[in-house]
Amino acid sequence: MTGSTMNAVRFHGADQPLRVDEVPVPDPGPHDVLLRVAACGLCGSDVHFLEGMPTPGPLPLTLGHEPAGTVVATGAEVTGWSKGERVAITLDNGCGKCRTCTSGWPEACRLQSAPGLHFDGAFADLIRVPASTLVRVPEGVSMTAAAVATDCVASPYHALKCRGRLVPGEQVVIVGVGGLGSMGILLARKLGAERIVAVDASPAALDRAASAGADATVLVPAGAQATDVAGEVIAATGGGAEVAMECVGHSDTLSLAVQALVPGGRMVAVGIGMEPPPIPYPQALFALWEFSVIGSFGSHKRDLEEVLAMTASGDLDIDAGISYRVTLDQVAEGYEMLREHRDDPQRIVMVAREEA
Repeated sequence: MTGSTMNAVRFHGADQPLRVDEVPVPDPGPHDVLLRVAACGLCGSDVHFLEGMPTPGPLPLTLGHEPAGTVVATGAEVTGWSKGERVAITLDNGCGKCRTCTSGWPEACRLQSAPGLHFDGAFADLIRVPASTLVRVPEGVSMTAAAVATDCVASPYHALKCRGRLVPGEQVVIVGVGGLGSMGILLARKLGAERIVAVDASPAALDRAASAGADATVLVPAGAQATDVAGEVIAATGGGAEVAMECVGHSDTLSLAVQALVPGGRMVAVGIGMEPPPIPYPQALFALWEFSVIGSFGSHKRDLEEVLAMTASGDLDIDAGISYRVTLDQVAEGYEMLREHRDDPQRIVMVAREEA
């Protein structure tokens, strides 16, 4: 960064490579803060953009929606925040006025805006965000852990606790055990799940799931559809689970997650994809068995606060789940690892040079 410019990883379109551009340093508006980025997670959902899914915001766009950093400057009307404070960013930035926001679900607001999705994100030296999105990072929590917590931990926590309404003693099936799913196993256990079954096409991912505490694992063989193992999943749960969390975003994995339910069960769709979610039952049985199919995106601010508190108390070790750390110049390479599933990229985090 020199003068009034900085480096940023810019997405110019699916037919063009990610590249580091020199861009102007953003000025904070009256309700904004300017942060020096310390760390930002690489999220698998961004791979969909690289493969052609439209971005919510205009191009070119700086990616990166899992940031943690330190306050550099505040807008004229911002109070309660000081230069140098360590913060993470919540994704629940709704308009604050609509029925969805006032009912307590700002992360589902139709006018929601999030860094790296709707406006420039954190794969940059500095980022401008609304002050309303800031959450303090507790003492003893690393900035890499805080960055991962913003989405990779807070999102499955929100999915299981708030959307899936998991209660102690229930069984859980987690379909897709990459970064989100692996954290989902740890969180489901802490929320009191009695039995957890993990499903994935990667033997390495299932080994990791077992180490994280899954009671049983089910492998989707190479070339098979996820639905081909529905019988194994149902058998592993003894007839079905109360909660199934789908973390892939493909039509067949969504279908499998619904089939994994016991009557009265809840399927929570966390994975991001463009295919319509199929329901593999006639309407009569779907109604008779009272299945619920529930979407889940991001988290509430309180979810992130609770996750960070769990990390500070030692109840949750986020840093242990980070498989690779990259610099800003290596972000494009990191996304290729995610796209190709190369070298078991469970969780990749971009770390600023001064934080490395």
